[in-house]
Amino acid sequence: MPDMVELTDEEVKLLRGSKALMDQLLKSPKTRREAEKLIKTLHPEAVTTDDVAAPYIERIDGLEKKIDKFLEGYQGEKLDGKLAKDFDFLRETRSYTKDGIEKIKQIMVEKQIPDAIVAADHWERQNPPPPPENSNFAPTDWGFGGDHKDNPDLELLFKDEDRWAEKEAKKAWDEETKKNQIRT
Repeated sequence: MPDMVELTDEEVKLLRGSKALMDQLLKSPKTRREAEKLIKTLHPEAVTTDDVAAPYIERIDGLEKKIDKFLEGYQGEKLDGKLAKDFDFLRETRSYTKDGIEKIKQIMVEKQIPDAIVAADHWERQNPPPPPENSNFAPTDWGFGGDHKDNPDLELLFKDEDRWAEKEAKKAWDEETKKNQIRT
């Protein structure tokens, strides 16, 4: 039988307290990693939670990178699809040409506008169409005024509208009185 070592009560109490402290440090999620790192520093051959988790963490990191790359590509495809739809909309409904679309793309880059339709609206506000020119075939007036020598009634209207109104009122009065006369 091996030799028994005699310990004093104080030494046993100290050993039990040390074990309880170490158990608490290794069981608590708040202190476990730091305690394991300290143990690994003194005993490099010791296996820690980080050592056990390392291959899984590498796999998870690889998966995260793949997912991030996929999502970036997906977002890019989604944005490209939206831009293609917007440019098709501008071609079909607003009659934009290839050169017009290129101008919209330039504005989008210069002004950092992510939406093609908003960029087109901006360009249209900055460059309104010229006002339509008058047709050479249509008259430019409404037909008022001018030369009415062949119609003296209209000539009077444009020269002295009050006299014309009195004359017209007298005509209307005379017509009404003729209607109301009793014939015998």
